[in-house]
Amino acid sequence: MTKKIHSSTQDFTEIVDISDDIVFLKGGNACMIMEVSSVNFFLLSQDEQNARIYGYMSLLNSLSSSVQILIVSRRVDLGSYIKLIEEKISNIQNQKIREQLTLYRDFIKDLIKGEGLLDKKNYIVIPFSQLELGVATTVKTQRPDKKNLQLSERVKTGLLSKRNNIATQVERMGLIARPLSTNELIKLYYELFNQEFITLDFDSSDIKNVIL
Repeated sequence: MTKKIHSSTQDFTEIVDISDDIVFLKGGNACMIMEVSSVNFFLLSQDEQNARIYGYMSLLNSLSSSVQILIVSRRVDLGSYIKLIEEKISNIQNQKIREQLTLYRDFIKDLIKGEGLLDKKNYIVIPFSQLELGVATTVKTQRPDKKNLQLSERVKTGLLSKRNNIATQVERMGLIARPLSTNELIKLYYELFNQEFITLDFDSSDIKNVIL
């Protein structure tokens, strides 16, 4: 009889734990992630474009270790939103409002035709290597417990120093760098490993804002 193989997604990733706004990885490494706002570079004036370029150069020159710039693009699933609109259309008695909602529904359907609607987000991944703690330091790959609390604090201190420096440089470019919390990190990795589409959450108030 063939033995069943029990494994989880975690067995195929480098992630050991996500806590205290830090992603702990196998081998004693870790990282923090910041979401960075975006800007349409080609709509800026020449002086603004130059300022962004010099700001980016300043960011690169300020780095004392490697970082990863990650751009995540995923299609947005608006099926639930369209369904909500159609339910409203069928329940509304006012003919003018029904016509407005019908036009709005058709507009959304045309918007997502072809390639569909894309959600694009930019992230800066700030890594931390166990080697930064010293060659003699051994970092366990299990979830940090009380014995490793002091070690975990050293990792956090090192990451925060890097994160604050990068955030300052990003702000000089006129952008916003927002650190991801523990829950946001869990959601991000779940979506990366499990979801090809993003489902946006809507309620009746969203439609109310359209018709009033």
